[in-house]
Amino acid sequence: MNITDTPLLDRIERLYTCILSDMSEAISDMRLFLGQDIQSINGDHGTKMAGFAFPARVRRTNEYVEIDKLLEMVDAVPPNSVVVVEGDEGLECALWGGLMSAAAQRRAARGAVTNGLVRDVEQIARLGFPVFGTGRTALDIRGRAQMVEYGRPVQIRGVPIRPGDVVFGDANGVLVVPVERIETLLARAEQGAQDESSTQADLLHGETARAVFGRYGRF
Repeated sequence: MNITDTPLLDRIERLYTCILSDMSEAISDMRLFLGQDIQSINGDHGTKMAGFAFPARVRRTNEYVEIDKLLEMVDAVPPNSVVVVEGDEGLECALWGGLMSAAAQRRAARGAVTNGLVRDVEQIARLGFPVFGTGRTALDIRGRAQMVEYGRPVQIRGVPIRPGDVVFGDANGVLVVPVERIETLLARAEQGAQDESSTQADLLHGETARAVFGRYGRF
């Protein structure tokens, strides 16, 4: 797997997080979902985002720290990545914003996700750059938090996220798949999505839920 594998990412974006989550639980009990509060900032239910994780870590501080490390991180964003910014819980400042989105988009990133707040929402919407977070704010990071490292593993809500793992977000939220599991999981999810499509079609034609569940095993 490498950052030029856009066909793989395109396959993922044709699916949806629910089917990947279901199939992962059928294979093992490993949690992939980052939590129900991490959602598309623009509220567009058609937004989808798939890429290889480029993690960064933000920590709380009461000191005014300039954003040199953050700028360094943005200039290091690789193509086909999803920037994953993990911050201390409860930070009342933005961990992602509009200018970061513009720079990441120019570097051919495919989106960003954070377990914190986002600002410059209107600018991000105009860019059409997928960003997922827990909410919106006008507050800057300076004097409240600082980026301490990037390109190293992080963890959000018990989900480990390593550089190169697969990040997928849609209207249901965001999940992260260990890169070594993606091919197996994707094959099962594609079959599961076909079965769900057939189930829906049969339901709309008037068949009973029990009958179609017995036929396809999806509901």
